[in-house]
Amino acid sequence: MSWLDIDVRDPTRILRLATDPLLSPGPLGGFDDSGAIGCWIVEHHGIERLYYQGWTLGVTVGFYAAIGAAERPAGRLDLPFERISSGPILDRCMREPVFVADPAVMVEGQTFRMWYQSGRSWTLQDGRALPSYDIRYAESADGIHWTIEGTNALTFEHPGEVAIARFCPLREADGSYKAWYSYRGNDWGYQIGYATSPDGLAWTRRDALAGIHNDAESWEGPMICYPFVFDSDIGRLMLYNGGRYGDAGFGLAILEQD
Repeated sequence: MSWLDIDVRDPTRILRLATDPLLSPGPLGGFDDSGAIGCWIVEHHGIERLYYQGWTLGVTVGFYAAIGAAERPAGRLDLPFERISSGPILDRCMREPVFVADPAVMVEGQTFRMWYQSGRSWTLQDGRALPSYDIRYAESADGIHWTIEGTNALTFEHPGEVAIARFCPLREADGSYKAWYSYRGNDWGYQIGYATSPDGLAWTRRDALAGIHNDAESWEGPMICYPFVFDSDIGRLMLYNGGRYGDAGFGLAILEQD
């Protein structure tokens, strides 16, 4: 897991580039021995906590995924993250029998709120096992020990849709919520969707209003995916990936004002 700094006013200008990883894959046999993907950072009580997705390779299916956490002192951008434990904070369980992955976390008052990717049934197509996943919700008092109730947050709506990933929620000043995410089918690539909610629990999909569509003739190629939306001093920005599951790199888009 690496990093770089860019100038948002001139995003092709790289200010700093990592020489060492923020987090490396875990030990052999661990839940993250095949990879660690950074998903979300929360600053709380002087600590930056990185929620990440750990991978292990499967036999009957391609992979298993679980959620881990690592920490460092807030503001110490020169330091790597240190795992809080060698095991995951969320993994397969009675309510989540397939996999859990890709967390987004907010702290509201005394409650940690998580929207995460919930594995659905794998299916066989032309001899390949294909995953399916949508978004569920959990809460915690400390951000480490989570109550999993199987609460659905966002699920499939389009014909042939099998996957929703990289759910990125924002809480607006009026207390309402907006979110951007990726969705795809087995026969069509990721697009970026959009949803709104009064409370972060009941979401209404408004994908036609996402504000961004891929340009197949550009560097983006067949799909755009994995959005991260944030506010800056030049406006609301979105980082996103292009190409097949992001293999073409990442881009930056700014919200146009009416």
